[in-house]
Amino acid sequence: MAFFIGLIIMYTLVWLVSLTGISAALRNPVFCGVVAATIMFVLVGISHFAKPEKLLGMIPANWPYREAMNYVSGAAEILLGIGLLFQSTRQLSAWGLIMLLVCVFPANISVAITKPNAYNISRLFFQPVYIAWIYWFCLR
Repeated sequence: MAFFIGLIIMYTLVWLVSLTGISAALRNPVFCGVVAATIMFVLVGISHFAKPEKLLGMIPANWPYREAMNYVSGAAEILLGIGLLFQSTRQLSAWGLIMLLVCVFPANISVAITKPNAYNISRLFFQPVYIAWIYWFCLR
């Protein structure tokens, strides 16, 4: 849910910046959604490196290569998030992020079962929202 709130806040901030007339591209509401997704995926990707212990706690302890999975998924979030900004790479990056979200869903299920709290359980319901956001703003 924190990621969703971040998307809404970033969208609103980008939209407010667009009102200043700084960039014609930002006046496009679709591009505001793309920029919001880029910012959030890059920030979350960075957190994989800045606070790996927090994200490692979501990966089941018996899975092999947990640290590698954490760093690879963080790097993918950063690179694919940045790729959303460019028309030439947007579609590939969007599909890559959707695939990443689908691939990490089992870890979300695991953490919701092993550490049930409102935040961990809510992640299960918001994953489809993130996929829909990417589809709506980057692929349609």
